[in-house]
Amino acid sequence: NKRLRAENEQLQVPALLGNAVSGSESSISVGDFAKVLRQKGVKIGRNRLFNWLKQHHYLIANGRETNSPTQRSHELGIMEVRETVITTNHGSKTRFTPLITGKGQQYFVTKFLSKKALKV
Repeated sequence: NKRLRAENEQLQVPALLGNAVSGSESSISVGDFAKVLRQKGVKIGRNRLFNWLKQHHYLIANGRETNSPTQRSHELGIMEVRETVITTNHGSKTRFTPLITGKGQQYFVTKFLSKKALKV
């Protein structure tokens, strides 16, 4: 009976956000993903989600590539980066936009709905 309860608890975690992220093949921005989490009861916004991702080494925290996904995030297939070159009168600048993949959305939903990650 205890084993079945534990198994049921594990299955409920992904089911809570199932319709929002299941089967999603497109990547979304961190800000949009924060909105999805918020709609499903996780009290987090864009800035707090960015900080959490940096603290847990999913995003690079400092340097030229700040907010770019780490190598670990790329290898797991949970994040990707969109690079945009901005040209101004003073030269060009590369802007990195982190995106959360469909697989990453499911990965982070599971993390945030587990009791450990709720301490944001």
